[in-house]
Amino acid sequence: MAHRVIFRESAIQAYRRGTAKDIVPRLTFRPIVVCLWLLLAVLIATAALAWSVRVPAYVSAQGTILPNGARAGPGGETTDAALFLPADQSADVRAGQQVQAQIGSTGPSASGAVVRVEPGVIGPDAARAKYRFEPGAGTVRQPWTVVIVRLGQPLPPDAYGGSLLTARVEAGSQRILTFFPGLGSSVGGAS
Repeated sequence: MAHRVIFRESAIQAYRRGTAKDIVPRLTFRPIVVCLWLLLAVLIATAALAWSVRVPAYVSAQGTILPNGARAGPGGETTDAALFLPADQSADVRAGQQVQAQIGSTGPSASGAVVRVEPGVIGPDAARAKYRFEPGAGTVRQPWTVVIVRLGQPLPPDAYGGSLLTARVEAGSQRILTFFPGLGSSVGGAS
């Protein structure tokens, strides 16, 4: 007796095609995908925080304590100093900004505030004549903008009058992103 197939050949092949589905291997696990999305969210949040947080920007300067700079102020005696900033760095300095100063190389430190910014620039000879400022050997002899600073703590004028000091003037703020190389000019730095 011949072997008789009760199904049509085309029906059998259609059935086989339906059962032989392609199996795609799963290369990642659900916890890994969730962790990667969380990592992306943390990176975006960190970038947004770095964009919004601003830190103080400082301008370094040298100066001298004015010999007649000790005077009685509202909270007691104060001391005035003249700081000499390069003309191109003085545009952001305004009255009321904070100053941190170090008198000499080993002297006391003092804090204070900018009282006024003198108009125009002054040359090394005029600074020497008017303020008795004798810059150190490493100082570039260039035109400066003079900034008068009132130090918060009194310093005896006979001991410190005419002393050199180095200072940092708070001259605005900048975004944290400006500290990353290549991003400083593109994200809008100081204000």
